[in-house]
Amino acid sequence: MLHFVEALFRRLDGRRYKRNIARALALHRRGEVRKDGLTPARVTTRFDIEWHARDIHPWDRSLLSPARRAQAYVQQALSDTETAVCRLFEALPQVDVLTVKVLDRTSMSVIISGSVAREDFGARDQRISIGMRLLYLGLVHHSSGLLFEPVEEHCALTPAPVTEGGRAFQGEEALAMYQRGLSSR
Repeated sequence: MLHFVEALFRRLDGRRYKRNIARALALHRRGEVRKDGLTPARVTTRFDIEWHARDIHPWDRSLLSPARRAQAYVQQALSDTETAVCRLFEALPQVDVLTVKVLDRTSMSVIISGSVAREDFGARDQRISIGMRLLYLGLVHHSSGLLFEPVEEHCALTPAPVTEGGRAFQGEEALAMYQRGLSSR
């Protein structure tokens, strides 16, 4: 029952959001004689967020070898990022694009960066690894599996433009950037 009520409130918030945009563009509310207003061709709401990757659980720190701790840190950061993006899209129905930066807790460098469109997030494939899922969504990270390497600012992706035939697939762009980064080493 609670889930139904939350979904209902999210839908109502989305309608209120669209209605507020329509009201803002309705010129007749500002003393205009004509009843027509501006009609939006496209509206996109972008949400930028940064967070620090959390460290692995204290129990795991004492039980695992340093190499396994590093591997667990990488897996946890990737999993946390996917979960956070999912929850942000659920909590903020009016947001179309999330721009994400994940910072390493110790070095403060960017370890995961990019933009995720809501429509791309819904089409993710659960059969592939979490690292590749994030890469296909547009979140760039460089990892050998044991350690993160800092992501350069020019690697941060922006959403692919919407074309007449539909949205360009952002994952191919991300994969090409990732492969260029590997070949330059």
